[in-house]
Amino acid sequence: MTREQLVDAARKAAPLLPIAYRGIMTELANRLDITSVALCESLSQRKSLATENATLREDVTSWARECDRIIERHTKTRSNLHLLEAQRELRELMPVTNQVISEGVI
Repeated sequence: MTREQLVDAARKAAPLLPIAYRGIMTELANRLDITSVALCESLSQRKSLATENATLREDVTSWARECDRIIERHTKTRSNLHLLEAQRELRELMPVTNQVISEGVI
């Protein structure tokens, strides 16, 4: 039974129940419906935040590479300190984003 079917069945069954249980069944159906809407909204927000997070990570890596290119241009010495530092920092934040992406939310 889907959530919609369950909510619909509870609302249809409420008038058939004894008076003491009608309000409880209606309230239960309403809360399930509201909770489901809130859950869908939060999953949608999670998806958009994971996408934004992935984009920001790419931007951080790109800026770190650009900083290394500028340092290399001025010092004539190859540098990847900024990129390594950015990768280290991003690695500490990585597990949640990877989990969301691997779930196929994006």
